[in-house]
Amino acid sequence: MLYIDTCVLLAVLIPEAHSATAEAFLEQATAPLAISSWSITELHSALGLKVRTKALSASQAEAVLQGFERSLAPGLLELGLESQDFRNTNACLRGWRSSLRAGDALHLAIASGRGATLCSLDAPFVAAAQQLGLDAQWLGAGEGPGS
Repeated sequence: MLYIDTCVLLAVLIPEAHSATAEAFLEQATAPLAISSWSITELHSALGLKVRTKALSASQAEAVLQGFERSLAPGLLELGLESQDFRNTNACLRGWRSSLRAGDALHLAIASGRGATLCSLDAPFVAAAQQLGLDAQWLGAGEGPGS
């Protein structure tokens, strides 16, 4: 199973520099694709930030969200959160070595707790996951984790 980071969802839903990479990844994936209920919360938050910074209007953000719900979400397995996910999140953060923030550590805990590979366009996030010995794949090109 491949667990998709929210930045990948955004790149598919809103044109940006990594949109082609994100779209190609989703089209070529040979394993089941998953997100979590936390991913959907983060998507709402990211769209809200884009509205507040005037990168999108409220109606554009709503259209993006509706497009996600109609077109993208039905093809993704949505993983619910469990209390063990929060204990695993704390374990990821407890070493005090990584630069992980709580939300990213929660993504890692959800993915690793279900035996999934985290897939992200965020190179520092993937590097932090790999530093913790967790399965993560960077979808970017050029210099980054594994280069």
